[in-house]
Amino acid sequence: MNFNQLESTIHSLVNKVMDHFSIFIRTADGNITINAHEPRKAASVIKFPMLIEAFRQIENKTLNPDALVYIENTMRVGGAGIISYLTNLNIYSYKNLLELMIIVSDNTAANIILDKIGSQNVNTLSTRLKCMETYIGRKFMDQKAQMNGIENYTSAVDMVHYLELIAKPNVIISENSRMQILDILSHQQFKDKLPYYLLDDDNIDIFHKTGELPGIEHDVALLNYKEQTVYAVILTEGFENNAHGKKYISEIGKYLIEYIKY
Repeated sequence: MNFNQLESTIHSLVNKVMDHFSIFIRTADGNITINAHEPRKAASVIKFPMLIEAFRQIENKTLNPDALVYIENTMRVGGAGIISYLTNLNIYSYKNLLELMIIVSDNTAANIILDKIGSQNVNTLSTRLKCMETYIGRKFMDQKAQMNGIENYTSAVDMVHYLELIAKPNVIISENSRMQILDILSHQQFKDKLPYYLLDDDNIDIFHKTGELPGIEHDVALLNYKEQTVYAVILTEGFENNAHGKKYISEIGKYLIEYIKY
């Protein structure tokens, strides 16, 4: 599948539900964009900018990744993750919490990290990167804030900017931090969206973070195959059944696999 076929196929796939999508796919052959600047509820993909800001603070020595955190019952929240469901396991390092925040999207870990690094610092980083649609307004599973209309937002184009930070050398994070971030993202356990059709013998490396809320399904990914790199951000919103959003994203992932191996 060449680039023109990829672009045509994706547009045909989402044509009847285009308002539900924000898409930015960047390739060496060109970009595919649909509502790319549209702000969407970020769900757990906002943990990706948090991860980058945390590593910036590790570099600046304002965050010690080896420092231990005792998690009290009042700090536990529901939703995604495992910390709230484990018994007699209450002590983690900040590095452990960063890993859990990404690979199983743990909300308790994410809230502890957000308290430590500061939501304003993540928002300042977004402003520095000109990611003007990305904003953290509340902690995870904060239902009171949600009821008051306080949300976390991002856009497809903003997430591509963040992907670029881990894809190539830059002045925001060091090479060592980039490698550690890529390693964490490579261990993502939720593989039912963009990598759904990915086989081991495809030899495609994928580094990604998913997100979901009722009616919302997201996947933000960097795909590497030989000398090729594809940035893929698929944000969906407004589906009555989340399975529909997942199905669309997995289909787009199938076409990306066909394209990158073309």
